[in-house]
Amino acid sequence: MKIINYISICAALLISTSSCISRKQAQDQKQADVSYPKFTRKDSLQGALNQFRTCYDVQQYTLTIDVNPEKKHLQGFVDIQFKVVQQTQKIQVDLFKNMRMDSIVFQGKRMKFTREHNAVFITVPLLTAGTTQTIRCYYQGKPIEAPRPPWEGGFVWKKDEQKNPWIGVACELIGSSLWWPCKDHLSDEPDNGVIMNVTVPQGLKVVANGKLIEQKSLNQKDTYTWQTKYAINNYNVTLYIGKFEHFSETYRGIDTTFTLDYYVLPEHLEKTKLIFQQTPNILKYFESIYGPYPWAREGFKLVGSPYEGMEHQTAIAYGTGFKTHHLGFDYIILHESVHEWWGNSISVDDFSDIFMHEGFATYSEALFVEHTYGVKEAERYMLKYAGYIKNKNPLVGPRNVNFWDYKDTDPYMKGAWTLHGLRFVINNDSLFFDILKTYYNTRAYSIVTVKDFTEYTKQKTGMNLDWYFAQYLYKRHIPTLEYKASQHENIVSIEMRWTNVGDDFKLPIQIDLNGEPIRIVPTTTIQRFVFHNVTEIQINPYKVYFAAKKVESFK
Repeated sequence: MKIINYISICAALLISTSSCISRKQAQDQKQADVSYPKFTRKDSLQGALNQFRTCYDVQQYTLTIDVNPEKKHLQGFVDIQFKVVQQTQKIQVDLFKNMRMDSIVFQGKRMKFTREHNAVFITVPLLTAGTTQTIRCYYQGKPIEAPRPPWEGGFVWKKDEQKNPWIGVACELIGSSLWWPCKDHLSDEPDNGVIMNVTVPQGLKVVANGKLIEQKSLNQKDTYTWQTKYAINNYNVTLYIGKFEHFSETYRGIDTTFTLDYYVLPEHLEKTKLIFQQTPNILKYFESIYGPYPWAREGFKLVGSPYEGMEHQTAIAYGTGFKTHHLGFDYIILHESVHEWWGNSISVDDFSDIFMHEGFATYSEALFVEHTYGVKEAERYMLKYAGYIKNKNPLVGPRNVNFWDYKDTDPYMKGAWTLHGLRFVINNDSLFFDILKTYYNTRAYSIVTVKDFTEYTKQKTGMNLDWYFAQYLYKRHIPTLEYKASQHENIVSIEMRWTNVGDDFKLPIQIDLNGEPIRIVPTTTIQRFVFHNVTEIQINPYKVYFAAKKVESFK
C-alpha cells in the first residue's frame, strides 16, 4: 500500500463521512454567515427583558387548574408570588393569545390589563421595592396542540390502548405561557418552586414535578397536588395524565439515598421494568463525573409520555417506543437524565446559549459510552453524530428573541464535538474532567452563560483559548486543513495549513504514525512536517472537528 494514497483515503474520509462533514459544506465558502428568520416585536416581547419584567423577581407559582380531556380544555388560576425589585405600577406576564385571561386580581381587587401578542401588561397600585406581593390570574382555553412534540411544542392529547386519555405537554422553545400565565423568560426561575393542583376525571392519575403532596376526590373528579421546592425553569414545569401503573426502587447515590419512581401505562409495564433497570447505573456514572444528583430531596421520575422525551425536572418524559441503542442503553434515559445536571440545575438565561444544555448533554452520552463500552465505541458514537452537523449558524445564536431552530442539530452534535475538541486541545484528561466537575459544582442551581464557561476554562487551564472558542462557538464555518503530501521511500513529507479560520487559529491534530499517535499543531501559515521510517500513516479523525482538503499547490 502506498503511504500517500493511504493519507489521501483518510482525508477523503474526513471530508465525506467523519467529523468533518460533506464536501459541499466544506467547499461552500460563499454562503451568508448566518441564516436566521426576520425577528419581530412578538419575538422580543417574549425573548427580551424590559422594565415591566425586570421590576419583579418571581418567588413561587401556584397553579390550580381543571383539565377536561374530552374538550381539550384548561380552566383555573395561577398565583404568582414575587418580590418587587424596582418600584413600578405596571408588570408584564405572558399568556398565549388563544388562551383567555378572564381576570387578574391583586389585593382582592380586579386589575386592568392590556394584551399585545402573547404579553399581558397589568396596571397595579404603586409597588414598593423590597416588598413581596401575590397576583392571581384567572384564565381558560384550549392550549395549542403540539404538531411534533417535543420539538414543536404544545399539549399532547392521546389515548392509550384501552382508549383512556393519555396527556402531556412539552413547551421548551415555544414557551410555558402556551398553557399557563407566567413570566415566560428563562432568566427568572421561581426561587421557591411551583405548587400544582390539577383536577382530572376520576380514575386518571396526574404526575408532575417534585413530590406528591395530596390526592383528594370530589364530584367524580380527582385532584392531585404536586410540589417542587427547588427553582425550576418554566418550560420544565409539566404534567402527565393517564391511567398509570407505578413502581419504584431505592437508589443509593454518592451522598444520599432517594427513590426512583416510574409511572407507565399498564400495556408498557413489563417492557419498562426491563429497560428502566439501566437507570441506576446511568445516574451513578453522572454522579461520579459531575457530582450528586441535584434533586435528591424530591427524587427522580421517569414517566411514560405520549411523545419521545423531555428533561422535565424530576419528572422526565419517556416515550421512545422502547428502542435501545445497539450497545444496549436507552438513549432517552441517558440524554434526558444528564439534563438534570446540565440544563436543569445549571440553566441558561437565553436560548442563544442553549449549547450549555444540549452540547453538554450530548457529549455526556459519549462519555458514558467511553466509560462503559470503551474508547473505540465512543469514537464510533461521535463519528455518527458528526454526520448530523450542518454548520448553518454559529453555536451561539442571537439574544433577546427567544430563538432556537429546533431543526438545527448543531447545538447537540457540534456542541458535543466542540467539547470533545476542547478536551484534545487541553491535552490533559484530569484537568478537562476537573473543569467540567468544578464548573458544574460552583454553578449548580444557577443561571450560566457560554461566556462564563469559556472564561472559567481559560482561567483553569491558563491557556489562551480565544482562537478556539471564537471559531467553534461564534462562527459557523468548519476549519479546513489544506495539505499536500509527498513520499520518498519510507519518508513522508506533508505540507499543511488551516484555512477558513481566524489568523490566530492553531488547532492541534493527531497523526497516527505506524500505529503510534503524534500530536502536531498546524497554523494558518504553511508548515512542512517530515516523518521517517513510515510504514503506515493517517490523519486521525476522532479527536477534533475539521475538514481535510488535499491540494496540488497552495494558493
